[in-house]
Amino acid sequence: MEHHIAAMKMKTVCVGRFLMDVPEKAMVSYRGATVDGFDISSWVETDEEFLARNTTQEVKLRSEKNEKGQVSLEQVREIKSEYLHGRLFVFNRQWLPSFSNGVKEIEEVITTSAFVRAREVTYKFYSKLQDDAGILELEKLLGQLRWRGEEELPSQPGFCFDRALLVDPLSADVSEITGIFVGLKDPPDLAIALNTFSAANENKPLLQRDAENDIKQAYLNRFHTLREGPRALAGVPGEELLERVDEPNGSVLHGFMWESLRKKNDPARPLMVLELDTGKGQPGKPVNSSLSDTEVLALWDKMSNSLRRHHAL
Repeated sequence: MEHHIAAMKMKTVCVGRFLMDVPEKAMVSYRGATVDGFDISSWVETDEEFLARNTTQEVKLRSEKNEKGQVSLEQVREIKSEYLHGRLFVFNRQWLPSFSNGVKEIEEVITTSAFVRAREVTYKFYSKLQDDAGILELEKLLGQLRWRGEEELPSQPGFCFDRALLVDPLSADVSEITGIFVGLKDPPDLAIALNTFSAANENKPLLQRDAENDIKQAYLNRFHTLREGPRALAGVPGEELLERVDEPNGSVLHGFMWESLRKKNDPARPLMVLELDTGKGQPGKPVNSSLSDTEVLALWDKMSNSLRRHHAL
């Protein structure tokens, strides 16, 4: 089986500002992305469905009131470029109290959203509690959005997520969040994830958190370390912890994790978390790993060694 893994055909996926190889037959899905405080989702639909969605959204917002009883919808902006088209909506203004040096102040915030279309894909950008400058920020992001095929690798610098690429330049202090989940029909108990967070909160390193895990310490005889310690991937320093775990129901599985040591305000050094788990059965019912220690280590190294910055970095 180890030889089979070494010969396993792979395909390359783009996650944020990095590329990684995963098994060719793997099913890959993206988590929603967040960039500069805007949550982004995407899906495939027809032109007719897209037009109806924008029309319905505008009618709905024109019928709603904000907290002062005024019409919720304040602006509708047409978005059109050689890459995409759609509408940007500004609505639901709120007046929120805050205190500065003991003095009460009122902060005005708005909600901004946009539905835009490139080829067969609709993209939704959404953010609550933005100030008015957020409108221009959203317009700027939409101007940098490019359609990307599901398995297409980026042809220019930027941040890639599901079916899309936001081309550079993006400010170094702009938050960038996305990730992928990877599964296989054979073996079905395998789960892989890679997540990247450029503006994550400071946290204790992986191995320190593991050493301070009281629950794990109470059941230490169930955890068998296969490998642990510092490890850099794609030139990014980090730590890995690879374990075999004996579950209470008698099943034996694996939990592998690598976590980077992030550098603040550096999109080339986000917090990245790579995970590989075996023994995934029905929720709450782990099963025996379909891979041996040697096999899962071979697969882990095959994927993790392939992690690299895409050409832009």
